[in-house]
Amino acid sequence: MKNLCTFLVFSFILIFCNACKKEDVQEVNFNVSVTKNLYNVKDTVQFNMEGNPDVITFYSGEPGRNFDYKDRTLRTDGVFKLGFQIRCDDPTGFVAMENKNFKVLVSNNFPGTYSTAADLNLAGSQDSAMVNKASWIDITSRFSLPNTTSGTIATFYTVTADLSDIAKTSVNPIYIAFKCDGKPFGSLGANGITIGSLSLSSSYADGTVANYNVLPGGTISTTWKILKLANASNSWATSSTQLKFTSAATSDYSEDWAISNGFSPSIAIPDVAVPLKNITNKPISSFKYKFPKAGDYKVVFMASNNRPNSIKPVIKEIYLTINP
Repeated sequence: MKNLCTFLVFSFILIFCNACKKEDVQEVNFNVSVTKNLYNVKDTVQFNMEGNPDVITFYSGEPGRNFDYKDRTLRTDGVFKLGFQIRCDDPTGFVAMENKNFKVLVSNNFPGTYSTAADLNLAGSQDSAMVNKASWIDITSRFSLPNTTSGTIATFYTVTADLSDIAKTSVNPIYIAFKCDGKPFGSLGANGITIGSLSLSSSYADGTVANYNVLPGGTISTTWKILKLANASNSWATSSTQLKFTSAATSDYSEDWAISNGFSPSIAIPDVAVPLKNITNKPISSFKYKFPKAGDYKVVFMASNNRPNSIKPVIKEIYLTINP
């Protein structure tokens, strides 16, 4: 009986040790080749493969599929631009611009949090304190705004400005604001100062463009907050496509803001690969791909043998030139 117990104990220990033993991961046997390195856009490139790794992924080298950028989270090569159209319904609007009562501002330390009814708050509220605590950069002079000499009533003027210098020096979200303040304010006409055709984008060196949503979207906007910080008689308002500042003729000081959501033009989404094979798939001997544009491409295949406790990868690079 004693011998039987001893045998069972040692058998259990042996089984336990085998269960805990880590499974060895084999070295990856994998290679990729092409018949040539020069193709035309109309051609389909065939990549011939040898070996049977557990996993194979493919980076074409195109924007969004670039192996070199698979871990990139920041980029500063973009041209960050804000554009809009502006019109005045009355000559007093042009006067407001000349007197610097109308401003375009940006901030990279505004928290972007509001009280429950931010569009109804007056000076002295927590929203007022929050806005005034933030640092705002006046970028009005970057736009060629109409004035009393150049401006024509009820005419839209298209203006743009490059904000790349601000975007490149900030990893925080950037907030854009239109502000009207000062006294006295004329009536500005029925439609006041109107901002339309808003656009905000980053154009990158690889040809990609990121467009940000700055359309107000309606009378209750999810992209812009309206803050009345002084003088409730004057206010910004939103419609589906426009921001509009209107004013009653008043001698009281007025301070009104329209503040956008935050945007992060320096934040990059890491490039991703196209999965070709996983551990459950059968071996593949070739893969075909057609490049839509001419250019020089660094194509990368990443292959690996995978186990729960270990991964052994291998990287194969092929350089291709695609002619028009």
